[in-house]
Amino acid sequence: MWLRYVLAAVLACAAIPALAQEREWIFDTADEDAYLVFGVPESEDAGISFGCALQSGEIRVFVPEAGEELKPDHKIKLTINVGGKDFTYDALTAPNEMAATTSAEAPIPAGDALFAELRKADRFTVKTGTEENTFPLEGSDFESLIRACSKK
Repeated sequence: MWLRYVLAAVLACAAIPALAQEREWIFDTADEDAYLVFGVPESEDAGISFGCALQSGEIRVFVPEAGEELKPDHKIKLTINVGGKDFTYDALTAPNEMAATTSAEAPIPAGDALFAELRKADRFTVKTGTEENTFPLEGSDFESLIRACSKK
């Protein structure tokens, strides 16, 4: 009888890693948009995303959890550090009801030097207010994002 409980516990533990999926880079396009998201596939869990209207010449970086101390509808500075270089952009905050915090979004020209640096590095850090997060770049596809977002 105890063997059945042990077997059930082992099977339950084996199933846990399948449920606890890690974030990864996902590139996707739709009819009018392109996105590069660092998150868990087929979920709402995202750490950061880059997106654009196709061939718009502008990429928008979106930080879903920019900081609890930030107020919605305010202009802030969003700084991305790659390889020791800081790239600072004007961002606008918005409420994030799902996380009970504030998000931030900043427009960046598709030809900005930031994207060349991101393609060479293995990680980058984003700072918004007092919040600072580091993201890996392994598996990211900035080449496809730039191609989709750049003006023809």
